[in-house]
Amino acid sequence: NRMLRLVNQILDFRKIQNKKMKMRVQQIDLIPFIRHIMESFNSLADEHQIDFSMDTEVASLKIWADSDKLEKILFNLLSNAFKYTPQGKQIKVMVQEEEKDVILAVEDQGIGIAENKQKSLFVRFENLVDKNLFNQASTGIGLSLVKELVHLLHGSIKVDSTLGKGSVFEVSLPINYDAFKSDENIEFIMNDSQ
Repeated sequence: NRMLRLVNQILDFRKIQNKKMKMRVQQIDLIPFIRHIMESFNSLADEHQIDFSMDTEVASLKIWADSDKLEKILFNLLSNAFKYTPQGKQIKVMVQEEEKDVILAVEDQGIGIAENKQKSLFVRFENLVDKNLFNQASTGIGLSLVKELVHLLHGSIKVDSTLGKGSVFEVSLPINYDAFKSDENIEFIMNDSQ
């Protein structure tokens, strides 16, 4: 599964570089969407006794996005959080609705990233940590791909991290259809009710 995911990430990179990445934007309900992805990590959380939860004030939040790209963003951010968070600590997914954007953050109590390394965190093949808690070598592709995918979704990403205390990866994405109207690379998928 790791090898397959890595190959797919490299292929996604090539598509983005060659401007061949197709975007299929539709309205999705973000909260159940995130909960569904989080389910993939529940057994890992149990196994490592990690307090894994979602923090949001809304039960439903409809946004326009490409569900495939959004899933890859979330999956990568959560995978990283689990790789670098020791047993017994906490990982939290936070969702906050703003006027035109949604803030989606993954916060961990992991090993953190030194300040001088945070600038090159999203550079491809930049491997900033010698090894993670599972002793697996990092390819340095995941976060770089996340940044590219976030930009395709007309969003932004930033990181706030303290060495030894943990990291927060914060993604800001537009909520409304209008954000994508002028993008020629997007195919809109309308639900029957729209």
